[in-house]
Amino acid sequence: MSLKEYEFIDLAVSILTEKKPALQVIENELVKFFTEMPLKDNELMSVTSRIKSESSLKEKIIRNRYLADYDDPYDLISDLPDLIGLRIECKFIKEEEDIFLQIKKFFNRTDNRKFFYNRSNKNIRLYLFEKQPLKQKNGFEIYKVDGEYIFLDKKIKFELQIKSLVNVFWSEIEHKIIYKNTAFLLEDKFLRDMMTSIKNNLTMIDDQLLSIYNNFKPSNKSDTDSRLDDLRKLFAKFVYDSVTRQMEDKLSFVIDFKKPCEAILNFSMHKFKEADKNSNEYMNDQYKKISDFLKKDLEFNRPFIFEDTINLQDDFINKLSILFQEKMNTEVPWNLFFRILFELEPDSESEDFLNFLKFYKKSILSLESIYNIVDRFGEYSNVIINDMYDCIYKMILHIGKVDIFYESNVNKINKLASEGLEYVCYEFDTYYDYMEQRKIICKTMTDSLIKIWG
Repeated sequence: MSLKEYEFIDLAVSILTEKKPALQVIENELVKFFTEMPLKDNELMSVTSRIKSESSLKEKIIRNRYLADYDDPYDLISDLPDLIGLRIECKFIKEEEDIFLQIKKFFNRTDNRKFFYNRSNKNIRLYLFEKQPLKQKNGFEIYKVDGEYIFLDKKIKFELQIKSLVNVFWSEIEHKIIYKNTAFLLEDKFLRDMMTSIKNNLTMIDDQLLSIYNNFKPSNKSDTDSRLDDLRKLFAKFVYDSVTRQMEDKLSFVIDFKKPCEAILNFSMHKFKEADKNSNEYMNDQYKKISDFLKKDLEFNRPFIFEDTINLQDDFINKLSILFQEKMNTEVPWNLFFRILFELEPDSESEDFLNFLKFYKKSILSLESIYNIVDRFGEYSNVIINDMYDCIYKMILHIGKVDIFYESNVNKINKLASEGLEYVCYEFDTYYDYMEQRKIICKTMTDSLIKIWG
């Protein structure tokens, strides 16, 4: 007669062996799904996987004293969080967070507010409420997410890890030396201290390699996009040099206006991309506009008076119009920003102004987040979307600087506001649930947007 725990282990191992064929099918589908998941270029290197081995299962049952918690080995196998293990591998430590955030954005639907899935495969779900990265027993951090796969109305659990090359290398060595080493180590603390020191040195090397990579890597954009971006920066420099020269001559001082010039040229480029024209057409058109601009005599102290009053069925654009007109006729940076924009663009000042307002509105909230709100709340979605635009307007009113047009800041606003709409999607089942928390949500969102500026 054997020990009860050994009997439990033997049964658990036989159940695992019985389930192996089905687990391998699920494992292959999980690897395929995460390998094909859309991520930024060059971030994901590979997706590796494994099914819990018999020896690992035996050791885990004893180490975690599962016999005390489970009467039936079937229940244990069903509850094991890492029955299938997946690992997304990337080059650098910094990319671990980037990949996790992209995964979190990709898994944007939920039925129970706990596990999230993407519409492309409802069977693969991730528990995304846990704050990442998690703290390990060794004191270091790891991006580790619990998941479940729905298979024939049963839930098969899996564990997803995101690791850089350095952390893959480190964890393999640590696992063998610290956790899987059964030798009697007299200098255990010394060994752990040495391993910690090595980990810190590896992290420093990772930072240095990342810096080298970012400085010397080839562009991951298409040749056309890369060329357009280079042209935009070149034309922005031409505009900036012309403006500063005239400011020096006429006003006897110069202000740093590099980023606003880039923002203005970004608006020009966006119009060109929407017209689906190639880089040669863009270059010729911009070159003509820049050449004409360089010949102009700028009036730095002239207010703007628009012939046509902007009055659309769009409360956000109407409020921006009133605020921006007040700013451009009061403050030098605002006046200079729109003066350059109006001098560069071919239409009337009022048309250019309206086009810019529409462009700015489209830039600060992702279409995907808007579609998700419409999909979830239908006819009531406009109220929620307009609430978000109102939060953004309050932030703009509070900040009051042309910095709101900088590309980096526009991206931050877009990211935060889009995440806010996605939060509403999975947090509230109905429009009426949202309305009960509306004031709190809007206040929190406005405060968060303002904090972008520190």
